[in-house]
Amino acid sequence: MSRHPAPLTAEEAAQRLTHYEIMLEEVPVGLLLLDWDLKPLWFNFEAARACAVWNYGERKAAALRVRNEFELPPILASTCQTMHDAHVPHELPAHPEVVSDHTRGLHARIKLHATGRPDQPLAFHIQLDYRRPRGDRHRPLSPGAVALLARLTEREREVAMRVREGLRTNEIATELRRSPLTIKTQLASIFTKLSVRGRTRVAALLNR
Repeated sequence: MSRHPAPLTAEEAAQRLTHYEIMLEEVPVGLLLLDWDLKPLWFNFEAARACAVWNYGERKAAALRVRNEFELPPILASTCQTMHDAHVPHELPAHPEVVSDHTRGLHARIKLHATGRPDQPLAFHIQLDYRRPRGDRHRPLSPGAVALLARLTEREREVAMRVREGLRTNEIATELRRSPLTIKTQLASIFTKLSVRGRTRVAALLNR
């Protein structure tokens, strides 16, 4: 019995790639892939949102179609260019570069990666985290956000408000003294009632 799976056909590889992209779209961290010339090859919605906030600020970013209007923030472009210029052939930095804007809760972790094939150039793998500063949790809600919250139960509103602040599922569970499974169930109900696909959209709507 063979221990190694059979090589994938081109169609199977394409199907698997599609599944990978769908899975990565749902993670609560921004993922951005740049080629060696700093051109975006792929990014998920969370990365597009974080970059939009970095470029335009929270209020303007909330009104944008961030995926269609993606632009690499200058500070990230500058950091990647510095890494590009300092690169020594056949060597990769031991540690990633970290760029942060603590005032707005924005963080980027940038690493250089090789494909393992000498004929292919390096690429930049960037993880982006956008978490609203905890001290901003008492910022007044807009009339539109209040109207959206009115569709939810009291317990769902408690969860939605913490999604607005950028808390993760486990953090919400700890703060509200509920199980993570309960929080996930309430999140699913919130998504249905607000007609959204994920928590990033909930946060964007409530922060307008």
